[in-house]
Amino acid sequence: MRHMLRKSSPKSYGPDEARAEHRACVDYHTALVNSRFTIAGLYVAAMGFIAGAVFKGEITWDFRAAVSLLACWLTVCLWILELRSRALFTNVAHRGIEIERRYWKLDGEELMAGFFSRQHKLPASTIELNSSAAPRRGKPDRPVLGWSPNEPLSEKWSRFISHSMGLDLLYLGGLIFWACSTVISTIYWFRLLLK
Repeated sequence: MRHMLRKSSPKSYGPDEARAEHRACVDYHTALVNSRFTIAGLYVAAMGFIAGAVFKGEITWDFRAAVSLLACWLTVCLWILELRSRALFTNVAHRGIEIERRYWKLDGEELMAGFFSRQHKLPASTIELNSSAAPRRGKPDRPVLGWSPNEPLSEKWSRFISHSMGLDLLYLGGLIFWACSTVISTIYWFRLLLK
């Protein structure tokens, strides 16, 4: 009976546990990244379907206004999901970097050797990696344009080239488009009512 009441000693966090957690971080990070692009693809398809219904010309202006407002609502909802997914995959990546640096000692010249370290490029001085307040990345990758393959974009402009920026522009553009459609449809509907 006495042996059952003894507190068990805490299990040590060794190389096997670090490897298993890193693998889980990689899998979860991949799932989050895949889901954000799947949602964006479904959003574009859904907005195309809704636009086809709204601009077909066979429906009334009040219905156009209502459907445009619904499209605004969906855009905002999906953008919120995107922002939350972005925060989650950043936190997971920071934990992956922490494992790579603390347990696998990938620092110094090997700083960019780990899976997450290559993608997020956080400076070695970053201590609190598991916080969403930590920087998303250090120096950005410098993409090249098709017509100028030997000259990468400047670091200043490269900071704006990211999947997150592309998705922000997609949702912001959709929101502006559907907000304008809502306003125009509502104005035409009121004009028809006043005649």
